[in-house]
Parts: sequence; structure tokens; C-alpha cells
Amino acid sequence: RSITENANRITLLRDADGDGVAEVRETFLENLRQPFGMALIGDQFYVANTDSVVRYPYQDGATRISGEGTKIVDLPVGHHWTRTLIASPDGSKLYITVGSGSNIGEKGMGVEVDRATIMEYDVAADRVRVFASGLRNANGMAFEPTTGKLWTVVNERDDIGDDTPPDYLTSVADGGFYGWPYSYWGKIVDERVQPQRPDLVARSITPDYALGTHTAALGLAYYEGTGLPEPFRRGMIIGQHGSWNRKAYS
Repeated sequence: RSITENANRITLLRDADGDGVAEVRETFLENLRQPFGMALIGDQFYVANTDSVVRYPYQDGATRISGEGTKIVDLPVGHHWTRTLIASPDGSKLYITVGSGSNIGEKGMGVEVDRATIMEYDVAADRVRVFASGLRNANGMAFEPTTGKLWTVVNERDDIGDDTPPDYLTSVADGGFYGWPYSYWGKIVDERVQPQRPDLVARSITPDYALGTHTAALGLAYYEGTGLPEPFRRGMIIGQHGSWNRKAYS
């Protein structure tokens, strides 16, 4: 959750000589609205604001973008505000995370249209659709190169207890439903949600890996290289900021 006023800008840091100190610090892009996700496809730079995805022309090596952007997708606003953005390996699609507008749909499901989702934007067709749903607050994405599958990390619901349910890492199926708000960890029904939807619970997908409860996963990347010790040289790297809502903090 954002606890300070957002600067509404992207700052560029560039370390030209590789010594770990940035010689260049520039305001790369400003006049945004809570920007979070970024993606570059060719000479087009995409930014996911909390309310939209905007495209800007980009020149390799540029330290500032000053031209007007083109809004390509409108996004619903409120509650979970972060919007992660990733391009498919071939650059034909963009994937956008949109968190839920509430904890468990307590404001009514009418305000949850296109929320708790990963959206897919077809660049050539200029068309957006729901790729997967029931993901309360997906907050990072990565493609696994061997299978080509999209993976994400998800922050789960509050107020069941300190140890239920776990946040998770999962592969994402096209058209897949992952339970929110009606169930968690597959088909475990959340009795607080009314009315119930047993039809959706019946097709809810169990995530691949639990990450612990209220650990607040914020980022995901696939790493394959030699810069880390051997056990970590091929796999998903997850960023987490810890809980605000456990008696004993994570």
C-alpha cells in the first residue's frame, strides 16, 4: 500500500562504467499517475499507471521522454493500485496485473469487473482481454523460458488469521480461475463471501507454490546466470516486503 504521496514520475539511473555508482540521474518521464510497471518493445516504451497503460516513442540511449504518450488501455482504479507490466518474449502481447478493488468482494462484485485479473493486450490488434482471473493481487510476472509459460506471484486475502491463506507463486493458464474471492488455495471455500459461487469454486486452480502467509510478494523475475551461487542460478527470484497484518510480522 502506498503510504506517501506518489511522485508520479520515472527516474533514470545509468551506471556507464559498471562500478555500481550511477553517473547519470535524470527525470525520464513525468506527469504520470502512480506508475509501476514498464516494458520496452522495439522503439515503443509502455508504462502501467494505476488507471491506464500508455505508450511512448523511445529512442535507444535516451535519458528523457518528453513527447505525448498514447493511452492504449483503461484500467479500473482504487484499493490495490500497483499495475505490473510484462511483454511476451516475441513482443506481440503485453500482460497487465490488476488487483482487486476490495479484500473479499465486500463492496459487491459489480465494482470488481476486470479486477483480480491479468489482462492481455494484443499489440497488433489493439485489443485487450482478461487472460486469467481470481488472482486477488498479482504483483509480479515472469516467463519461464523452457516452457514459455507465464508465472506470477499473488498476495492473498486478509482477516482469516495469521497463518491463512498463503501468498503464492504459480504458473498462469489462459482462461484460468484461481479462486478469489470465493475460495483460496484451490477449492477451500471462504465462507465469509456471500453469495457463494460453487460453480467457480469447482474450477478454481490450486497454485503451484505457497510463499507463506501475508508475505506481500511485490516482484518476480526469472534468473539464469552465474552471478549467484549454484542453487540460485536457474529459477524464479521473488521480492517480498513482509506483512502489516500479522500479530508476529513476517
